Formats: sequence, C-alpha cells, structure tokens
Amino acid sequence: MKRLFSAILLICAITIFFAAKQAYAITLKGDIIDNLCADSQSPDELAEFVKTHTKECTLSPECAKSGYSIFADGKLYKFDSESNAKIVEFLKKEDSKLQVVVEAKENDKELSLTSVENQ
Repeated sequence: MKRLFSAILLICAITIFFAAKQAYAITLKGDIIDNLCADSQSPDELAEFVKTHTKECTLSPECAKSGYSIFADGKLYKFDSESNAKIVEFLKKEDSKLQVVVEAKENDKELSLTSVENQ
C-alpha cells in the first residue's frame, strides 16, 4: 500500500512539473520593434521610441536580421526565430502597421506567434 501511494505521488509530481513547463497562450496589444533598435534604447526611453519608430527601419536588412519583439504593457517580449519570419511576412503587407494585436504562446523567455493583426 505504501508503494502504491508513493507511485501515485510520484506520478502526480511529474504531471505537475510538465504542466508547469508547457506554454500558455497570451494576447498582447502593443508595438512591433526590431531587436537591434530595441536593444539600443534604455528601458525608460523605449516607450517613447516606439511612437516614432518606422516600419521601414524595422524591415531594413540589419534590423530584420536581429529579430523582433513586441513592446506591450511597458514590457518587451521577444519572438522566437519561427515567429520572426511570420512578423516579416506580416510587415511586408502594404496595409500592415507596427501597432498590433498578437496571440502567442509563451515559452520560457520567448513568444511563439499564433496570429498577428493591426490594432
């Protein structure tokens, strides 16, 4: 009986551990910014900088190579490499803007993009 209880307890602990590690979905409303420009700003300056940052700069080769983030609710969230490609596709559309609503899964320190649309 004691072994059965220990086995059940171990299974529960493992289940809780893996459930905590799984990604969870979030929706963010904010501004897309390339990591090169974002990293060149102090955290205090970033909120003002995104107001004047341009789509042309974001799509320039050097900036695009650095990857992308979204600045939302005063925080910078970086996208994973697969999501960066989706961001480029979105930004190349004529009617796209940097002010977006994204749905993503948060994995450790990066977001995995599910959808992106203009605000």
